[in-house]
Amino acid sequence: MKRSLLCLLAVLAASTSSCKDEPPPPPPPPECGNGLLEAGETCEGLPPPEGCDPNVCTVQMGFACTPEAPASDGDTDGGAVEPMEWMSTCEELDTCGDGIIDAGEDCDDGDDEVMDGCSGCRVDPLYVCMGEPSDCYTCGDGFRNPAEQCDDGELIGMNSPGCENCLVVPGWECFPGQSQTDLCGPVCGDGMWFDTSVPGVTVGFAEGCDDGNMIDGDGCDGNCNVEDGWECDARAPETSVCTIPGDSTGSDSGGSDSGGSSGGSSGGGSSGSSGSSG
Repeated sequence: MKRSLLCLLAVLAASTSSCKDEPPPPPPPPECGNGLLEAGETCEGLPPPEGCDPNVCTVQMGFACTPEAPASDGDTDGGAVEPMEWMSTCEELDTCGDGIIDAGEDCDDGDDEVMDGCSGCRVDPLYVCMGEPSDCYTCGDGFRNPAEQCDDGELIGMNSPGCENCLVVPGWECFPGQSQTDLCGPVCGDGMWFDTSVPGVTVGFAEGCDDGNMIDGDGCDGNCNVEDGWECDARAPETSVCTIPGDSTGSDSGGSDSGGSSGGSSGGGSSGSSGSSG
């Protein structure tokens, strides 16, 4: 009997010792969206607001949420020990000035200075910007910068209709002149006849014709001059129609044979048509 009692006491002692050594059960995983801030969560709500990840209840990149979640050590780096009622308010961070062009930004030069080409992530007047962080240049100062197609010196009174806002206007081409400003003239062979009747076209840049190609022998040669023995007709800036006078089959595009420019002249923007009578 004594032996049985001793054995029973030994078993009970071993069982008690074993129970004391077992770790407590782990806490249940946090339930995002229940309005209770739990361990591992940095924001909450019913439901979580925009900016608070609805799957894990952590603050998403580009947002800030208040109030800040307390930590177990009292700091504000997230991770409450005991669940508590929590309603977060989240706002999107202002990313203008970080050097990255985000949605809704025209430029971002990485600072908050104004009138430096990119102010408040908007391109300032008479500037052009490119790249990240944005490099901005003054448009119209007469110096062609990497972000500009042309610069005709608008700010110093050297304006050309072929260059607007430092972009080349269709039908024109621009190239550096003897000074720093670009010179712009009509593109030969594009089918747009620019003579001196077009504002901004000087005598030196005026085309005698433009039949849409740069082929010699069709009445309008590769330099946009009317060839000998031909007449070219159009109203600027339309495509020139060139014919041999008196030969209706000599047209390079089946156009008229009267009233146009002839020889090496520009034609002065005349607009005669085939079969017209005076």
